[in-house]
Formats: sequence, C-alpha cells, structure tokens
Amino acid sequence: MNRQQRIPVNVSTNRQTTNDINNNIKLDYMRQILLLFTLIMISNHTWSQKYQDGGFKSLTDLKNNTPEYKVDFNISKRTMADIKAWGGNDYKIESADQTVTKKAIKKEIVGIVKNDSLYLNGIPIVGLIWYAKVEVLGKYCFLRPSFPVNRKIQRELGLNDPQYGYMFGAVGGAIQGSQMAVKRIPLIYNIETGNKWLLAESNILKILQEYPDLLADFEKESDKKNEDVLISYLVKVNALEE
Repeated sequence: MNRQQRIPVNVSTNRQTTNDINNNIKLDYMRQILLLFTLIMISNHTWSQKYQDGGFKSLTDLKNNTPEYKVDFNISKRTMADIKAWGGNDYKIESADQTVTKKAIKKEIVGIVKNDSLYLNGIPIVGLIWYAKVEVLGKYCFLRPSFPVNRKIQRELGLNDPQYGYMFGAVGGAIQGSQMAVKRIPLIYNIETGNKWLLAESNILKILQEYPDLLADFEKESDKKNEDVLISYLVKVNALEE
C-alpha cells in the first residue's frame, strides 16, 4: 500500500509572518499615538498663549482673557483615597492670597489657567466639586471630569443611552459609592458656549457638520468609536478655529 505523501509545512515561517504583521500593526499604532500627541502639544501651546495665568469668573472672561483673580494658585492632584472618600474631580486648588476666598475657588471661578494649562470647575459641568484638567485646549476642549451623580445631568449627557454602554457598563443607580466616585467621563466642552457632549461618534458628527472636508475624512475612518480617532478630529477642528 502506498502511503499518502505529506506536504511539509514551514511552521516557523508562518509564525514569523504572523509576528511581523503584529509588529507592523503595533508600530503603526505607536506612530498614530505619537502623531496625535504631537498635534495636541502644538494645539495646546497655540491656544494657551491666548490666556494669561489667573482665575476666570466666566467663559466670557476666558474668551476676553480678563482674569478676575491675577494671583498664584496652588494646584494639587488628589489621591485616589481622597476621591473615594469625598468624591469630586481630580484637582484641588487653593491660594495663599487672601483676596481669593475658598468659596470663590469652589463656586465662583469657572476656570484657572496656570503654566499653559487650563483647569475647569467641575460644578458647572458635572455638578461636583474641584477641577478637571483640560487635555485638549481649544474651542472644543476635551477633559475627563467626574461621573455626575445628578440624574438630570446624566440624562443631559445621555449617560443612560444604550449606545454608550461600551464606555461605562452599568450606569445610574447601578453604580454606588466609591465605584462612582472614581469614574470619569470623556467629555467635549465648548469653551465659548458651555455646551457639553460625550466624546462619541454621534457627537463628533454633529460638530463636523460645519467642516465638510473634515467630515468627509471622518466618514472614511475604519474605527469611528476609537477615542484617539475622535480626539484627533477635535484637534483638527480647533486648528481651524485658531
């Protein structure tokens, strides 16, 4: 009886090819991240030059670059333990200058600029104390404030909408105590109007309606839910608004 001939398979070559593909994907991803980081740095530097250091009592003051409090603020990032115990946003702000009261910092000042960074008061945005740092600065800011406890704000942002389930999992009453305190939401904030939206495909599409060329580019993206892709279009819009 003739034995069936076996066709030799070079397993090592196949593995090498797979590894090469995976390495190329990782390299492309790293390049995209580096490019996005560079774009954010350039955009933030350009926009930060519009603001002088100090505390601003309104978005109009920010737009006009007229801080009410031209004093030095001490900004510290809160510990996870502190956030779990007391809730609120990531940055605590104080001032040794007696002309700035604790009440003004907590409730009256909407934004503080220091060393080219903008920190926004969380109370007008998500109803919770202390400040969130703006990661992308421009007309359309990007920041990660606390997950709002107030149900009305949750509804305004669409946090109970099933389409955002992939971002947060269980929301609303299903999140309790310290678990809710440490949750953060990816948020777009219009620094001129105070309008705010979750960073999501549907909301980026709304913004891009005024920018047809960018809209056409976005429609070609293969992964429109990818956070880096969404942020990159905020950066591009901000560049057009400079």
